[in-house]
Amino acid sequence: MEEIEAFGALGDRLGLQLHYADVRAMAGLSQRLAPFGVTPARATAVVYIGLNEGCDQITLGRALGINRASTMKAVDELEALGAIERRSGRDRRTNALHLTASGRILREEIERVTQDHDQAAFAALTPDEQAQLRRLLGKLRLNDDVADEPASAAGAPRKG
Repeated sequence: MEEIEAFGALGDRLGLQLHYADVRAMAGLSQRLAPFGVTPARATAVVYIGLNEGCDQITLGRALGINRASTMKAVDELEALGAIERRSGRDRRTNALHLTASGRILREEIERVTQDHDQAAFAALTPDEQAQLRRLLGKLRLNDDVADEPASAAGAPRKG
């Protein structure tokens, strides 16, 4: 908590608090996933493809919230890892993404590791607090007000 206090009033902002919690949680998850050769983002892609067999890269990118170049890089890396394969898509310009047999095993490992990580990372919270946090984060994720705010207005002092 000392690093937050070093930022004065800014350290009390929920956004910064959330950022620090995310950085810490993702660092721990990255360590747990490293032996499998995937980052948290790549792990998320594996699970998404497993649940949406035959999706194309555009759909995957939208689901992950990343651009086309990042999506292609992720798909290339997962293909090189042997976790996914590209098959013919709905037309000649698209590929359908599928897990390989080793990709299905990887998905199971990812789901186990992320479950273990969640239990450890959020052990300081009671089950009721975890459920409340899940609900609140879901509410924030659906808040369109923040995404629609222009970047210039975000840093500008409020009038009135």
